[in-house]
Amino acid sequence: PPTDPPTDPPTDPPTTPPPGQGGCSATVTVNQWTGGFVANVRVTAGSSALNGWTVTIGLPSGATVTNAWSADRSGNSGTTTWTNVSYNGQVGAGQSTEYGFQANGTAGTLTPTCSAR
Repeated sequence: PPTDPPTDPPTDPPTTPPPGQGGCSATVTVNQWTGGFVANVRVTAGSSALNGWTVTIGLPSGATVTNAWSADRSGNSGTTTWTNVSYNGQVGAGQSTEYGFQANGTAGTLTPTCSAR
């Protein structure tokens, strides 16, 4: 009897993260107190190394950044954009780096988005 021809596996492995996702992810840990908070942001490279990254975080109404470290920022309230500084832009595949900021107000739920530069 005839047999089915063998099926070849796909030649292109799936991309993680999918194309257009920027090749990185960011998570935030917040320490809130009355009147302010500190946010530590971890930037993690995907399956490829990063040669620079940008993180965008929307702050809740009334929250204003008062201090920051290990990243350059654009904006002190509303939508803030963070970019790597010279010493933490090179991140190996699957590796991570961190930056942080202090702000007044309430953190609420901070949802960062990350993209490779």
